[in-house]
Amino acid sequence: MTITNHDLCQFTRAIWYSTLGLEVRPIPGPGLPELPAGTVTGRVQIIGAWLGTVLLECSEKLAKKVARIMFGLDSQEPTPEEVRDALAEMTNMAAGNFKPLAGGHCHLSLPHVTASEMGAPQATPNAVISRQAFDCQGEVFVVTLFEG
Repeated sequence: MTITNHDLCQFTRAIWYSTLGLEVRPIPGPGLPELPAGTVTGRVQIIGAWLGTVLLECSEKLAKKVARIMFGLDSQEPTPEEVRDALAEMTNMAAGNFKPLAGGHCHLSLPHVTASEMGAPQATPNAVISRQAFDCQGEVFVVTLFEG
């Protein structure tokens, strides 16, 4: 599968704006900023004629903001379940945009969301197809598509 960072940026910006009403901008540069400890990661696998995984990694603070918007909570603190559900849905939408580009018959796994006190997991560098960091109102998140 060939996905450019431009494609990844277009999909991501469209999903975040249409779903949450949030403008996100790609963070330029060859390296990616470090994600803080307390990172929340959504993971969806693309399975079938092509095998791959979509990761959405962000701070717990941003994941809570996504949940508040998605569930209309205003300034209320979202429950851990709402945070997981919101990040799972955002990751699932990202994977859903990549799936048709995989070619052949593929389906998506159920989203899996994990929290890590040590910072976000890293994909194997040689398996990364596309990886981009974004800024959302001062918070960083990273979307990665990798094969295998």
